[in-house]
Amino acid sequence: MIYLYLALDITLKKIFHIIIFITSLSLFSCGGNSSDKTQGIIAYNVSYPKMDKHNLMYDFMPKKMVLKFKDNKYKTTLSAGMGMFKTSFILDPDENQFSQLVKLINKKYILTLKGDEITQSISRLPSFHIEHTGETKKILNYVCKKVIVTVDNEANDAFTVYYTDKIKLENPNWNNQFKEISGVMLEYQYEKYGICMQFKAKNIKFTEINDNEFDIDEKYENISEVKMGEEMQEIFDSFQ
Repeated sequence: MIYLYLALDITLKKIFHIIIFITSLSLFSCGGNSSDKTQGIIAYNVSYPKMDKHNLMYDFMPKKMVLKFKDNKYKTTLSAGMGMFKTSFILDPDENQFSQLVKLINKKYILTLKGDEITQSISRLPSFHIEHTGETKKILNYVCKKVIVTVDNEANDAFTVYYTDKIKLENPNWNNQFKEISGVMLEYQYEKYGICMQFKAKNIKFTEINDNEFDIDEKYENISEVKMGEEMQEIFDSFQ
């Protein structure tokens, strides 16, 4: 009988250790290499707080933005008109490079800026003044910090931004006017080409991202920053 109890005890201990081992595997291997939160996808809803919803073009505006990131490199994509219009921004901090790709029906353009060109481009935009409030708000189970952003323009426009530093995307705003915000923004707004767009994260998924997501299609025609601005202005003018 004693031997039976010992055998049962040893068996139960083995089962217990197997359960612990399997549980630890599920915790640390879920999503392949993405469990450390260095790569994944953030989907945002896009709205237009300054646009009349009765505008005939309102329904054709982009309603979703997708951000894919991996090892501090990331890409955002907006599309509208059943895919007739699509624009992507690819940011590579290691190369200190920014690329904007625009597709409009049969037109394909790309603008690439590197190093000081990025700094000069930002300097031509209205500056942002960032006020850290110390307040927080939970978004998608992330406790996000609240900041007030005031735009250096005639109207002194101000809006609220919520960001988190728990997603491992280092210095994600290095290439824009939000550079003083050190984390990933889950709620914010941006205005350019006469269009004010508000972004709110609706889903975050940590998953493996293929390196080719950041490849640039050679079919896109290289154009200047001035030319890209003219093309984008013409596109957004048509939405108003």
